[in-house]
Amino acid sequence: MSNPPEEKVEPFHSMIMGIGDLGGIGGILDPAKMEPATPPTDHSTDQPGNQIIGNRGKFEKPNCAVCHEVGDGLHFGAEACRACTAFFRRSVALNKKYECRAGGNCEIASNIRCMCRSCRFDKCLAVGMNPECVQNRRDAFDNTKEEPLAKTPKLTDILMKPIPQFSQPQIAPTPVSTSSFLDFSAFKDPSTSSFSAFSPASLPGLSSSPSLETMPLLERMRINYEKMESARTVIHRREDENIFQQKVPRAINFKQATEVTTKEVSLVADWVEWCFDDFGALPVDQKTILYQNFFIYFCMLERAFMTVKSGRDGICVMASKDYIDYVNLESFFEGCGSETSGTPEDIAKSCRLIRPSFELQRRSLINLMRLENVDHYEFFALCVMLFWDFGLEGQSDECNEVGRRVKHRVTREMAFYLRNVKKHEEPMYRMAGVVAILPALQRAVRRFQEDIEMASIFNIYALPANFYNIVNGKFTS
Repeated sequence: MSNPPEEKVEPFHSMIMGIGDLGGIGGILDPAKMEPATPPTDHSTDQPGNQIIGNRGKFEKPNCAVCHEVGDGLHFGAEACRACTAFFRRSVALNKKYECRAGGNCEIASNIRCMCRSCRFDKCLAVGMNPECVQNRRDAFDNTKEEPLAKTPKLTDILMKPIPQFSQPQIAPTPVSTSSFLDFSAFKDPSTSSFSAFSPASLPGLSSSPSLETMPLLERMRINYEKMESARTVIHRREDENIFQQKVPRAINFKQATEVTTKEVSLVADWVEWCFDDFGALPVDQKTILYQNFFIYFCMLERAFMTVKSGRDGICVMASKDYIDYVNLESFFEGCGSETSGTPEDIAKSCRLIRPSFELQRRSLINLMRLENVDHYEFFALCVMLFWDFGLEGQSDECNEVGRRVKHRVTREMAFYLRNVKKHEEPMYRMAGVVAILPALQRAVRRFQEDIEMASIFNIYALPANFYNIVNGKFTS
């Protein structure tokens, strides 16, 4: 007797408002999951951001010779995906020098290609990518010109050149650095700042290091967060910005801040799916319940975390790495009034409404995170506690049980991390201090939701069509 065909479940992304507009992280980093309106006819499409709009249809292409992800055509002399193409171009253009800490024999695959840049660059060379094709653009960084086509390498050149071996060894501890995906150096004043990104590898006397073997869930979250940050450089890029140069943070207004938040819906949804296998096994309605409850809390928590890491007071750093200037709220609301408002009196009214909310975020949430000095693994642990909430309206017993198991797992990983990496004598006390941030976060989010509710009722400032629903966790169509 044959088994009945599997029931096709509607993808979670189709339940999330805005996902068709952006395509999520997959739409940026995995071009094979997108269906362009018109197929590219040359290599001019090798410009970041040219194909960020589209759906998630299948588009068959050969695999990338470097990471085995679905490729994007011949770039610099080899079949490569957009991510490896951009990595190779950036490495050559900026004359990057990488060092492998694992003997130069790291596995390079699509899900872990960012873990060792040295081996990734060596593999780019090994498969035939030609640095000379990038040299002409080293100084200009002009990504509007057509990229020169690479010459096909000669067979004799390939045979004479030693090719490093890329086997699949046992997973080894991975040195951790936040500089690649939490770079806040643009906010720093070199003469006064003493901030340095936390790196367990820099601490003396370590018996263990974070890795996919010792901390599988938290390391997976870190790796996929880096992937999301790469997508953000494209999604949130301004017209006058070059993604190969360091972003210069700017103060943004209310309208721009709402646009950043709206774009984040699909990106964070992808990050969640990539981090939790247990989430993928849940019914769509349970996924939606969890995500609708999580998103605005995540946004507020991440902003506080990034603000603390920026080392600046009086601002709130957004996912785009631009910021809200708390000190000058008048500029924040200029030009953002409703159709029937926008006068200086209306701007003053907006400031009076929102200033206490910002002050609560600064006083209660940001200052507490600064006092606790939360690092990125602790930040990810807080995200787990937030996402796998318990007893939500409509949440099934199965979903509650899955959430309990995931939270127990991350608790064990955090205990290992705090005891063996951070060398805390009392890991449980540290965990209690970090978890104490959640009530402050809850107060800040509820106050912000109330302010948006008041703004909507009294038409104080022009809210984008979907922003009110996003803030209140109503993403479904």
